[in-house]
Amino acid sequence: MLTNDKLMLGLDIGGSSVKYGWGNCQAGLQQHSKIELQPKSLSQLRETVRQILQGCSEEPGWENIAAIGIGTPGTIDRASGRIVGVNPNLPFWVDLDPRDLIPPEIQLPVFYDNDANLMALAEAWLRGSQGSLVGITVGSGIGCGLVLDGKVYHGAHGFALELGHVTSIDDGALCTCGRKGCLEAYASVEGLRRRIMALPEAAGSVTPSSGLSAILRFSDSHPQAEIIIGEGLQILARGISDLIVILDPDRVVIGGGAMEAELYSWAELERAVQKYLPPVNAGHTALEKALVGNRAGVLGAIILASQC
Repeated sequence: MLTNDKLMLGLDIGGSSVKYGWGNCQAGLQQHSKIELQPKSLSQLRETVRQILQGCSEEPGWENIAAIGIGTPGTIDRASGRIVGVNPNLPFWVDLDPRDLIPPEIQLPVFYDNDANLMALAEAWLRGSQGSLVGITVGSGIGCGLVLDGKVYHGAHGFALELGHVTSIDDGALCTCGRKGCLEAYASVEGLRRRIMALPEAAGSVTPSSGLSAILRFSDSHPQAEIIIGEGLQILARGISDLIVILDPDRVVIGGGAMEAELYSWAELERAVQKYLPPVNAGHTALEKALVGNRAGVLGAIILASQC
């Protein structure tokens, strides 16, 4: 455990940007910023991280930093330490060790974990780190993590809590992971975009580059798109209720960019989750909004690097 009061640098690799900041367990997150990842490529990711590290050499200065934490999308194999499987939003970011982004001349400890795990870690830390907390992020994909008494639960191999890739619909819509019927194919922004683009009336209005705001504007005047979003809410609610039945956690915290943009009504999501729960489970697990929004990944990386 790092016991000094130096700063930790946190990096949060996302599908369109790299967020970063510094802080520690005493002061929390002291600075937060981001650099857009354009174009999306391994060389550009390395260059973006290089720019961040160069800036950090000046402020806050390497002499003030004790360790680096990295949050990354993708599944991390605990045995090899590498990202494995399919990484739909960053397809080039597989079969790699995230520590390789940090050049060897920066002689600092580097810790890393899945970005949804670090979101859950940050939310648990803000609530005192006791008990069990499931964190769910709703954005381009669906991320999920479980924290038990302040420690991330990874499972036997590092693959635990992949809520976005449980099968919700038998032989259903194609997911970006290559399988069919995943929860992510119905409830994430990318899944909704794909399903709405298939509507005849969406031709030219919703495209592969359409953001969530464009999708929501289209759904306001097209009932079929609104039905698809409603189906996404119900499928997400069933997934959450299944997690509650299986894990019986103290709380489930839901965040991510899509929730901040009010893709799903919080009141409707709460009602749907309660509807799907057995009576014995209803009312025991708290359903809560995330406290730190899109800063959670960076804060979680800082907490991980602090090992607090």
